[in-house]
Amino acid sequence: MVRLFLLILGWSSVVGSLGDGALGVYALWINVLEGWKLIGISVNDLLRDFVPIIFWVKQVAFYVLPEQVVYWIFDLPALVYFPIRIVMSIFIGWWALSKAATLQEQENASQLS
Repeated sequence: MVRLFLLILGWSSVVGSLGDGALGVYALWINVLEGWKLIGISVNDLLRDFVPIIFWVKQVAFYVLPEQVVYWIFDLPALVYFPIRIVMSIFIGWWALSKAATLQEQENASQLS
């Protein structure tokens, strides 16, 4: 059961980092098109004004995080937030998938004994 949880966490982190990467590239592209006038665009404004289809994630964040943390995260500049989030997601995904692989090796070794 732990291995399944780690696999889900690992792969969702990897897939999530791809989504974050797409949003980061989109934020960069918007800045190129706008002559860098939106260099400090917040995560909140990016999602609300340019990607409203996923703005619902802010409401989900209020359910799982303290209110002040949600406001802080969504006020961060998108061009700062997304690269940091990508690195964190990749690290978490790598760690979870590595641990899942270790558990699988341990299960295989115990079955051979």
